[in-house]
Amino acid sequence: RDLHSFPTRRSSDLPLACASDFRFDPVHSQVFFSISHQGYSQSMGRFAIKNGFFAFDKDDWTKSKVDATIDITSLDLGNAGWSDKVKSAYLDAGIYPTARFISKSVQKTGDKTGVVHGELSLLGRTQPVDLQITFNRSAADGYTMRYIAGFSADAKFKRSSFGSTRSAESIGDEVAVHIEVEGIRDGDAEKKANATETH
Repeated sequence: RDLHSFPTRRSSDLPLACASDFRFDPVHSQVFFSISHQGYSQSMGRFAIKNGFFAFDKDDWTKSKVDATIDITSLDLGNAGWSDKVKSAYLDAGIYPTARFISKSVQKTGDKTGVVHGELSLLGRTQPVDLQITFNRSAADGYTMRYIAGFSADAKFKRSSFGSTRSAESIGDEVAVHIEVEGIRDGDAEKKANATETH
C-alpha cells in the first residue's frame, strides 16, 4: 500500500496519559454466558453489546467507569428456535429488549486486574453485580491507527435475583458471564451513549 493511503495519527490516538473515553467496538465486543441445563451440561450463549462506553486511566483506575447496554434480542444459543423461545419465555425480550450495566466504582487488585463494582438492570430489576476484569492491552491499531483498549471480564449472579424463576427444576439459578471487549478511543463516546439512551 501507498504510505499516503494510511490514516494520519490524530491526538486522540496518542498513548493513554489520563482517563480517556472509548466506544465499544461491536465487532470485537461480546457477552458470553453459561447456565446449568438439568445438570447434564452448561448451556452456553452470547449477547451483543448494543451501546455504551467506558473510560480508563492506566495510572488511576479509580477514575475509570463503564456504561454498557446489552441487546437481549441478539441472544444466540446456536439454534434459532431455542433462542427465540428463551428470548420470549425466559427473558421477556418483547418487554425488556435490553439490559444495562453501570459501574459505581473501580478497584485495582493487581498489575492488570481489578474489580468493577456496579449495578445490572435486567427484567425490570436492578441488582449489584461485580465484574472481575483483566486489562489486556492498549495501543494504536496497526491497520487503522485508531487507539484501542481491550479487556476481559467475568461475573456470576443468580437469575432469581432478577425475578427469573421459570423451570427452576431444570435450569440452574447461577449464571456465569464472560465478557470480551475492545474500545475505540472517542472523546465523544459518553455523550453519544447518553444521547442514544435518551432516544
